[in-house]
Amino acid sequence: MILAMAVVFVIPCKQLSAEYIPAAIPAVNFYPVSFDHANTDLWNYLRWGLNYLESPSPLSPPESTPPTYIHPDSKGFGAYGFSPGAYEDVQRLYPFFRQYSWQDIMHSPKLYDLANQAFADWLLKNLRDYLPEGSSKEQVFQVLQQAWNLGLSGFRGGRKVVASRSRRALEFTSSGLPEKTS
Repeated sequence: MILAMAVVFVIPCKQLSAEYIPAAIPAVNFYPVSFDHANTDLWNYLRWGLNYLESPSPLSPPESTPPTYIHPDSKGFGAYGFSPGAYEDVQRLYPFFRQYSWQDIMHSPKLYDLANQAFADWLLKNLRDYLPEGSSKEQVFQVLQQAWNLGLSGFRGGRKVVASRSRRALEFTSSGLPEKTS
């Protein structure tokens, strides 16, 4: 009879401070988070559209607006207008994010973008009934941007975004703006 023994080494480690997170986190494709609804290709399109609607520099890459940028309403942050309340939803629904505080997200453009992708994934999961089967990325964007602005319950409750936002969203999807890559 052969007995196998396993040796386990425990290596103590400190939680990273936010200033080291950008270098410590691998490329987006290697995060231990999977998105069923806002996959990488779709998110790439959606993030440019959200940046077009929410960012102070709509034609610049989303990365040009730091996560710490505070929107005029003082509720949204960064290129996509992400809020602490939305991040609480992300933390509740995606265990990977529980280890990172709001401040960590604000100090890491990579985490900020990933948390927004998670929020888009969750919204799209809940918006399936509002999207026809086989929806184009433009159709997905049109629905997502409304729920992004109004909140899921506001969107489902029939609230409408302001006309100027609707026009800008349509302008984005019909302008022929190239799908950007990050």
